[in-house]
Amino acid sequence: MWKLFFTVIAAVSLVGSAVLVGGFQDLDVNDGGARDALNFAVAKHNRGSNDLYLSQVAQVIRVQRQLVAGYKYLITVKMVKSECRKDNAKDACAAQQGSAARSYQCKFTVWSRSWLNDIQLLKEEC
Repeated sequence: MWKLFFTVIAAVSLVGSAVLVGGFQDLDVNDGGARDALNFAVAKHNRGSNDLYLSQVAQVIRVQRQLVAGYKYLITVKMVKSECRKDNAKDACAAQQGSAARSYQCKFTVWSRSWLNDIQLLKEEC
């Protein structure tokens, strides 16, 4: 009887501490897929904004990934405006300084199916 009791307790504790299968899991910010998803999201963000200046990532706050038919990335970042105008973009742009240097937070949801060469920005909250 005790063997059964301890087996059940062990199984319950393992199930309770396991990561939810199919749920979002934290991911290293340096992951290649996450970097590609973030670059894609920032480019879409800049194309969709009415601002004269490009925005760039100042800080990556959190990166999560979910395995679906491909990967769904949930990326939270702090963004700042750069000194580069959209009509004259350079490779490297410094962040704006002074009163124009307001930061704002964005959360991007990106779906990537690399074998189809398909990537989509599903949601953007800034």
